[in-house]
Amino acid sequence: MTLLIDVGNSAVKWAWLADGRIGAAQRQLHRDVPDLAAKLATALRAPVGGRREVIACNVASAEVVRAVEEAVREVGLGPIEWLGSEARFDAGPVLVNGYREPTQLGADRWHAMLGACEIVPGGSFVVANAGTATTVDCVKSNADGARFIGGCIAPGVRLMLDSLARGTAALPRAAGDAADFPDNTDSAIVTGVFDAQAGLVERVWRRFAAAIGTKPRLLLAGGHADALLDRLPQEAAGLIEHNLVLRGLAVRTRR
Repeated sequence: MTLLIDVGNSAVKWAWLADGRIGAAQRQLHRDVPDLAAKLATALRAPVGGRREVIACNVASAEVVRAVEEAVREVGLGPIEWLGSEARFDAGPVLVNGYREPTQLGADRWHAMLGACEIVPGGSFVVANAGTATTVDCVKSNADGARFIGGCIAPGVRLMLDSLARGTAALPRAAGDAADFPDNTDSAIVTGVFDAQAGLVERVWRRFAAAIGTKPRLLLAGGHADALLDRLPQEAAGLIEHNLVLRGLAVRTRR
């Protein structure tokens, strides 16, 4: 069995991989909880048999990494093999990293795209991850495999909401749901933020569709994926896939 860990900007997610399949019990902890190492160790204490290795990727701080490594040691697992992005993946789905400097691409983005290759085999797609940051990445497929051709990074929903509250004297830290025609300040802010996020995703999706001459699949992940999907047009036909990074780690582990 293999423990897969996705250390993100906001949360630590994990799942067990057994016989090539990710188990149904995928869990997460917010990375800012007090005593992260102790809480994560408690959550990982479920007994498992056979060989136990740990495969992970990380975009968080060194402090969070240390907490995760401490938790893994506490329960007798590890050491952790930390995986980053790579120039090319050939073992299974073929995915070429089109970044000018391939290692500069975030490990979470690379593994999310690897996971998406399994969901959309042989097809072109856009992965939009609505987390602490919102990333929108385009993958073009042809007979030779898939190629990441580029993507965008923008502040996520919470960062946009927080920036308005911090940078103005009269606007609150808004909460609530988006609306087509907001009639109060909270709703106006939330709608503006989600429509800005959805506008970015739709713009990239349409630009990519025009470039390849067909409609790519749209995969949405992250804590705000469901709310973001509600603001997107039906034409984009978005699909929610919350554990793309873990799926991508599983793809590399099976190799």
